[in-house]
Amino acid sequence: MWHWAGTEICETLEELVAPQHTALLLWDCTAGVVGHAFNADTLIANTARLLEAARAHGILTLYSRQNDMTWADLGPAMVRLRMRQFHVTDLASDPRANRRGAPPWEPPALLQPRAGDAVFEKFSPNAFLGTSFEWRLRRHGIKTILLTGVSVETGIDATVREATNRGYYAVIVRDCVGTRSEALQRAALDALETFDTYDSSEIIAAWGQATA
Repeated sequence: MWHWAGTEICETLEELVAPQHTALLLWDCTAGVVGHAFNADTLIANTARLLEAARAHGILTLYSRQNDMTWADLGPAMVRLRMRQFHVTDLASDPRANRRGAPPWEPPALLQPRAGDAVFEKFSPNAFLGTSFEWRLRRHGIKTILLTGVSVETGIDATVREATNRGYYAVIVRDCVGTRSEALQRAALDALETFDTYDSSEIIAAWGQATA
């Protein structure tokens, strides 16, 4: 640990992702959303391995799930953003629209939540805004959030920045996030270069060191 101004600051990766204060967030990991990522297959496989390791180390796992708000409920600014993002003029006809109970609304088979996992509803690309997410973090004494899922340039970006602003360590799991194109993914990760970014294999290895 670094010690500065009477505060302990995580120095190593092992300290940063220590199981006792770390949570794993699966952001928008539904079949309908992840399926549109350019790297869907590898993203799902890598996240499944990370998820298995997190559960083995007793790490709190949280899933975001789209609530029943309609596109119209979100207001004109968000509708405009989504139309530009999806390159459509009618969001109602877009196949990515979440519909409660439909197969695309559920996580892929390898990423299904289990008993003990937390599932919270959200309506905007920010895990903290209008959700129970932070209440759960505080309840479990969480200091570090591992971010996985889709999309890097919207929900992942906004949540990483908000987490840091609120005093949490935020770690982007590089091989467990995605978006609709490789070029966009590179640009989004470049924009987040000052934040902690690691591959899932590095994090799993760090957990192994913590329990060795």
